[in-house]
Amino acid sequence: MRQNLARASACVRPFPRVSGWAGLAAMSVLALAACGGGGDGGSGTTATPSTATTTTTTTTTTPPAAPAPLLVTGLDPSCSGCGAASASSYAGAGTGIWGRAPGSSDMDVQYAISGVAGRSISLMLTNLSNTLVAMPASVSSSVAADMLSPQALSAVSDAEATQRAIGEYNRAGWVDTLQNGPEPRLSTMGVSAPLSATVGLAVGAQKSWYHTDKTTRPATLRTQVTAPGNVRVNFWVEDAEFTAGNITQAMVDGLAAAFANSGGIYDKLVNIGGPVWGPNSYGGTMLPDGQPLDIVILNFNRDGQPFGTVGYFWSMHNFLKSSAQNSNEAISLYLDSETLSLGGASGLQSVKTVMAHEGTHMQNFYRRQVSMGAAYAYDTWLEEMTAMQMEDFQSHDIDPTYNPIRDLRLPDFYRYGAYNCNVLQFTGFGASCESYSVSGSLGGFLNRQLGLAFYKDLLTRATTGSKTVLDQAIRAAQPGWTFEQALLNWKVTTTAALPAASAPAGFGYPGRTDGVYVLPQIDPSLPAYAALRKLPAIAPIFLQGYGTYAAARSDSNGVYSDKVRVPAGAALSVVVY
Repeated sequence: MRQNLARASACVRPFPRVSGWAGLAAMSVLALAACGGGGDGGSGTTATPSTATTTTTTTTTTPPAAPAPLLVTGLDPSCSGCGAASASSYAGAGTGIWGRAPGSSDMDVQYAISGVAGRSISLMLTNLSNTLVAMPASVSSSVAADMLSPQALSAVSDAEATQRAIGEYNRAGWVDTLQNGPEPRLSTMGVSAPLSATVGLAVGAQKSWYHTDKTTRPATLRTQVTAPGNVRVNFWVEDAEFTAGNITQAMVDGLAAAFANSGGIYDKLVNIGGPVWGPNSYGGTMLPDGQPLDIVILNFNRDGQPFGTVGYFWSMHNFLKSSAQNSNEAISLYLDSETLSLGGASGLQSVKTVMAHEGTHMQNFYRRQVSMGAAYAYDTWLEEMTAMQMEDFQSHDIDPTYNPIRDLRLPDFYRYGAYNCNVLQFTGFGASCESYSVSGSLGGFLNRQLGLAFYKDLLTRATTGSKTVLDQAIRAAQPGWTFEQALLNWKVTTTAALPAASAPAGFGYPGRTDGVYVLPQIDPSLPAYAALRKLPAIAPIFLQGYGTYAAARSDSNGVYSDKVRVPAGAALSVVVY
C-alpha cells in the first residue's frame, strides 16, 4: 500500500507537497572530556602469632579500569578529484569529504583540516552495524538558540495500521491462508482452477468489492482497455461515487490511458520487473494464469479529504473464495476516490504514481513469494523501497513536473529528522522514525548511483534475506561497494546536504537517463530542503543500527580541528563545502 507520505503495499500522504520554507542556521560544539581512571589492586597476608601454623589471607581487588580508547591521528580523504586536497587540507573549492573507518573499540580521533575559512562544515557519526551502539558519555553538544527539535510525527492512524497489516499479509500472512485452506496442489495435477469472477465481463457489469473496513461496496465496470501483452484491464468505480459525480467518466478514462497505453505505467512496470501475475503451482488455492487486471476506485474512509491512504494491493484477493472467503477473486489494485476527486493536480499525481507503486507490490508478490517461494519475500523496508524506486523511474513519464523522491520522500526525511533511524526496521509513521522517507530517499540515491540494471537485478535476484539481496545487487553493480559503503555515502549526501554541483563521484543524487527512464537531479542544498533540515538538538544516548548523529562545526582562523570519540562500529565523516 502506499501512504503518501507512504504505503503497506499501500499509500498515505497526510501532507500536501510544499515549498519555500524559511531557512535556518545552526552550529553545535562537540566537547570531549578526559577519560581513563583506574585503581590499585592488592592483597595482604597476615600471620597470626600463634603456635599453630594457621595463615589467614584477605584479598581486596578492584575491577580493572576500562581500557582507554585508542588514540588515532588524522583522517583519510573519502573522495577523489574533490575538495579534499590532502588528509589535512581543503582545496578551497568544491566538496571535500574525509573519514575514519569503524574500529572494533572506541577511538579518540584527533585531526585538523586547513583552508576551510567561511565554509560549511559537518561532522557525522554513522553506525555501520545493525546493533545499537552507545554514544560515549564524554560526547556532549550545545546548540544555538534557533535550533529546533524535528517535527513530531503524527500519531499512527487506524488507516496506517490497516496498511501495515495488509503489507504483513502480503509478506508472510498469505502462507497461513495456504495452510489453513484446502491443500495446495499443482494446477497440472487436477481440474484447472476457475478464472477470476471478472473474466468475460463487459462495461456496465456490476460487482460488490470487499474493502479493508470489512464492508462490500457495489461498483460498476466503467472502462475496459487492453494493455501491452494483450492483458485486459478493467476500471471499476464505486456506484455511490459515480452517481454523486465525484468520479467522472473522463477521470476514469484518463487513468486508463495513463496506465494501459503503450509506454504507460503497466508497460513500464512489466518491462522493468516482469508480469504481475501468471502460471503458479497453487491451482487449487489461487487464481490461475490468464486473469484480467482489475483497478477498483472506492471511497476508502469517507472522511471528505484527499490523501491519507491513496491505494493498496492485498494479496488475499488473489486467492479463491474456497481458501479466503472474503477474497474478491481478482488480481486487483484499489485507489481512493477522494484523493482523485478532491486532491487537484497533486491528487492526480498521487493516484497515477500509486498505480506504479501498488503494481510493484503486486509484481513482487508474484515474482518472489509465489514463484520463488515464501522465504524469498522482502522484508517490509525493502518491499516499500522497491515500490518507491519504481515510482521514481516512472514519474517523469507520468508527470515531468513531479518526482516522489525529490518532492515528497527527501523533504519528509528532513522534516522528521530521520537521521538516527535504522533502515532495516520499518515503522511507517512511527513515534521516532518515518520509515517511508528513509527507504524512499535511500532508494532514490541507489537508483541514481547504480541505475536501472541494478534495480532489475535487485527485483529478480533469487537470494533470501533482504539485506543480503540488496548487498549482492550493490556489489554486482559497483565493484568495491557494499551495502554499508552505499549507506554511508547516502548518509553523507543527505545529512550534510551536499550541493549537487559539487557532489563527488559516488555521492549525491545526480540526474540519470537509462533508455526511456529519466531520473531528475536532486539538490539537497536547495533552500526548501535547508528550511526543513534540523540537526539533532542534543546528542542521542544511542546510535540506532545504521543510524547517524550529525553536528555543524566551525573553523578557527581557517583551520577546523577536533578530537572526537568514535564508538566502536561507527564511522566518522567530515564534510566541507
